[in-house]
Amino acid sequence: MEITYAVHMTTSTPGRRTRRPRNSLTADAILDAAEQVAAQGLDGLTIRALATELDSSPMALYRYFATKDELVDAMLDRVLGRFAMADDTDDWAHDLAAFTEAHRRLLIEHPWAVVVLFSHPSPGVNAVRIGERALGILDRAGIRGAQAVAAFSALLALNYGWCAFSLARDPSTPTGERAPDLAPSLAALPADLFPFTAAAAAPMADYGSDDQYTAALAFLLHGVAASAGSPAARPARRRR
Repeated sequence: MEITYAVHMTTSTPGRRTRRPRNSLTADAILDAAEQVAAQGLDGLTIRALATELDSSPMALYRYFATKDELVDAMLDRVLGRFAMADDTDDWAHDLAAFTEAHRRLLIEHPWAVVVLFSHPSPGVNAVRIGERALGILDRAGIRGAQAVAAFSALLALNYGWCAFSLARDPSTPTGERAPDLAPSLAALPADLFPFTAAAAAPMADYGSDDQYTAALAFLLHGVAASAGSPAARPARRRR
């Protein structure tokens, strides 16, 4: 008697990713993955790309964030929640400088967030917490109401504008490009037509540097201090 055995083999598609188990997603896991995707360029952040990163389905993500805007707001609020609040000193001007420099460092550490914050200026409670800190420092200087809002807005505008410009010239970021050396071409300008630009060729070529940021911040703080009738403010010393 002849016995024949049939063997059935299952095949798998090479490179096919295994889907995440049902109900294994969390909001934090989604935000972790979203930040990793955004760090390579915010244009690549889509619900579908994020679902692929998480080995999940797009519909699973929608249970947590109904729209991409809602997701981005949560990401930004999370980033702003990392803002390090320094302890108060008896010098409000020093504290305001330290606040502004800490805010700038936060933006530099999350370059993908800088431009998108223009269109999502108040993504959650952590943005309010940062504003409350600044307004509290200004209140100690006697600057309140509309004046305080104007001062706070000017400091934020400095940081957002400066970071947007400097990060665009930083080749280590996903969208940055190395800036050309402008000093020779600026110095070669006709001195009779552009005397001030030609004379300032070297610092003009260094536009956007850390040293120039420190100087620009000092100008703003001098103005704030003058409004408060206090001695001119100086940027906080950087810790080494």
